[in-house]
Amino acid sequence: MGNFAKALFFFFLGAFLTALVLVTVAYLIFSAVYQNRIYPGVLIAGQKPENLSFSLSFNNLEFSFTSPTATVSATSEEILLKPDYELMQKRAFSVGRQTANPYYNFLQIVAAGQGKINLPLEVKLDADLLNKKIGTVAPLLEKEPVDAVYQFVPGAGPDKKGRVTAFSQSANGVRIDRDKIQKTILTLAKTNPGAGNYNFNLPLQTVEPAISSTTANVLGLKNLLGRGESYFYDSIPGRIYNIQLGSSKINGSLVAPGETFSFSQAIGTVSAVFGFQKAYAIKEGKTVLDDGGGVCQVSTTLYRALLNAGLPVMARAAHSYRVGFYEQGGFPPGTDATVYPPNPDLKFKNDTQGWILIQTIFDKTNAKLTFDLFGTSDGRLVKISGPYILSTSPPPEPIYEDSPNLPAGQVKQVDTAHWGAKVYFERKVTRGNEILINEVVKSDYIPWPARFLRGTKTN
Repeated sequence: MGNFAKALFFFFLGAFLTALVLVTVAYLIFSAVYQNRIYPGVLIAGQKPENLSFSLSFNNLEFSFTSPTATVSATSEEILLKPDYELMQKRAFSVGRQTANPYYNFLQIVAAGQGKINLPLEVKLDADLLNKKIGTVAPLLEKEPVDAVYQFVPGAGPDKKGRVTAFSQSANGVRIDRDKIQKTILTLAKTNPGAGNYNFNLPLQTVEPAISSTTANVLGLKNLLGRGESYFYDSIPGRIYNIQLGSSKINGSLVAPGETFSFSQAIGTVSAVFGFQKAYAIKEGKTVLDDGGGVCQVSTTLYRALLNAGLPVMARAAHSYRVGFYEQGGFPPGTDATVYPPNPDLKFKNDTQGWILIQTIFDKTNAKLTFDLFGTSDGRLVKISGPYILSTSPPPEPIYEDSPNLPAGQVKQVDTAHWGAKVYFERKVTRGNEILINEVVKSDYIPWPARFLRGTKTN
């Protein structure tokens, strides 16, 4: 290469590098200037972001969603339909900042400067107000799905060994598709924001039950693996309500082969926010009114079904003291299970080769709760010996606490005394010559004092 060619090469190379440096410096300066600003040239529905005005486009819009039996109507004013300026500004600001690739961002900035980025109009509405409108007709259209209820019929089937059948058939539910209604309104307002009346078919959804009439056949639920029972005589209304609500949350649970079932996960958060009422529960060493009192009746009943089904219990805790509800119906102490989500928890593992269906039966009339576990029997046999009471101990002296909320001299009992007891039972689960479970389950119930409030309030 001649000297002239070399000089020419280095000249253009230097010019290129100089231009690259200048462009880079200019880009960095430009980015610094617009660090907290929208890049120039970005448009929103043809308007500059700093001058957005769409208020006149949303007056006098009316939407109607009609079915043969009901109609939902709402005007733009009633559901606060309006431009979503905050979202549009955020999207405009994201131009040139969407990825970690500086080259792609640079191309977006250049395109904005050339007037090629015109973002769409965005709108919003008050979903609560819209749902209130829908709620006025929901009772006319919506219905909850009905789960199938299964029962085990001894002696049924070709082999005369019994079979699981649907005692009552399932039924699909119906629900108004609220999301689709909202999406329809927003889409129309964005694409055709002019005044007018718009009519649509009211969208409905089919809601399938958790337990269908075909579940038993599909999942191979052939046998009643185990049943648990408990009684709740003399429970206050809040406790009865919580037992019904808690058992309904567990009802229909399906446990896959090899899966570990968690009672706490299945029942969810136990609080008034999720519908539970106040009833007596053990908390911080006292019997107090608390959200969800009575949920342990549900876990106790499930625990008894697990024991009878011969399934491995992975986590279980006894109550601090003997609770009379769990000994009603002739049950001895030692077969209860306390829960307080997330811990303590009641867990079991499905170590069978088939699915297990948990079905609850809440009988308010007879104050009885039943858990049935359906699945495919693998021939395991269960032998439970006990429970046996090793020793008992009397309750300690009553505890009196001063209360400024009660008149002086008045005494109010807030907790009852309970005898302590050390209890155990043995459970052996076999399948042929194989021992699947051989355990001793102990429960240590502490003696529990009566507790009284003694008034100190003076006029």
